[in-house]
Amino acid sequence: MTARMVTYRVKDGRTEENTKYVREVMADLEARKTEGVTYSVYLLDDGVSFVHVVDEEGDGGKVQVSEAFQRFTASLVEDRCADTPQLHQLTLVGSYSG
Repeated sequence: MTARMVTYRVKDGRTEENTKYVREVMADLEARKTEGVTYSVYLLDDGVSFVHVVDEEGDGGKVQVSEAFQRFTASLVEDRCADTPQLHQLTLVGSYSG
């Protein structure tokens, strides 16, 4: 499993646009029936900070091949981000799903 978390803030007024891109990525993954991927995106209560958590079987890369994901990332850093996205590798310590 490859688990990663990416955090970033978008510029003021860009939250809706970024959310639209995220929803397009999720719809693309669903349409392609992408297996072996758990991908969640959260908007923090400040209204501009996003947290992406992706867990992929194997070495990963299933999300990155999505055309919607490529569109999402194409202008993210240069255009929508207020700061540089931070990538964190995650090590699972425990999990519960009820």
